[in-house]
Amino acid sequence: MLSIFSILMNIENGTKFVVSYIPEKINGKENVEQKMEFRSALFDDKSKVWTTSKGETVLTYFDLDRNGYRCAKNFTINLKG
Repeated sequence: MLSIFSILMNIENGTKFVVSYIPEKINGKENVEQKMEFRSALFDDKSKVWTTSKGETVLTYFDLDRNGYRCAKNFTINLKG
């Protein structure tokens, strides 16, 4: 099985995908209901996968819905067409 790192390392700039994750906050409020978010995303030269000092895997991506960069922890991705 391929790791998320090896998959994302082979994604070309300009690739669109959907990222899903449970954010800590939604619109500035704690996500106590653990709602899952789905975002249309773009992989570009500023996108990356990295590990926090706590050992959490994070994806930095361009959010096409919010028109800006976001980070997602414990995420899944679905490539578009």
